Amino acid sequence: MSQTTAGDQHPLDTMLAVSRVLQNPSQVQIYARVVELETPTVAEIAAEVDSSTTTVYENVDQLVTVGLLEPVTETQPHRFRARPIELTVQTDSEYQITPVLLVACARVDSNENIGLYVDRHGISGLATAIEYARSYVQAETTARLMARDLDIPVLEAETILQELRDIILEFDPESVDELDMNKLDAVVDANRSE
Repeated sequence: MSQTTAGDQHPLDTMLAVSRVLQNPSQVQIYARVVELETPTVAEIAAEVDSSTTTVYENVDQLVTVGLLEPVTETQPHRFRARPIELTVQTDSEYQITPVLLVACARVDSNENIGLYVDRHGISGLATAIEYARSYVQAETTARLMARDLDIPVLEAETILQELRDIILEFDPESVDELDMNKLDAVVDANRSE
């Protein structure tokens, strides 16, 4: 059902903690900033988010408590690192909850295209779009195929794929295999036959 690499917690505890974080925009923002900055101090995080240093301290403490952040220094000022999350939640569909999802969620307010997509399709829709974006980056799918599968306009699919592509390339480049020209040719041939 679900698995994690986020520490010594039971996977169900991690899933519940991530679920609570996804519902807290401030904590999502902080987790995403730590992913982006790699090992920032609380002051460095506070400079990147729209919260007071005290609020950032409280949220960082909460994220450490639930196992999503960890201190990496013993001395003041402490530096923090995001613990890797990789949860798979299976319902009627399978959803991957990874740092890419949290970074994308943190951009809902600052990125109009991501915000609009989440307004229309929710966080689960965004998680699904990230899976399509991973395939898109690897030239295994197209916006047209995503649009057809999800019954959304091609322009909407292309827009969200482009936004998510940038996040995947920046924050999860290991998930992107080298471009396989045979796969790319197969996708192009499939599009021609439609």
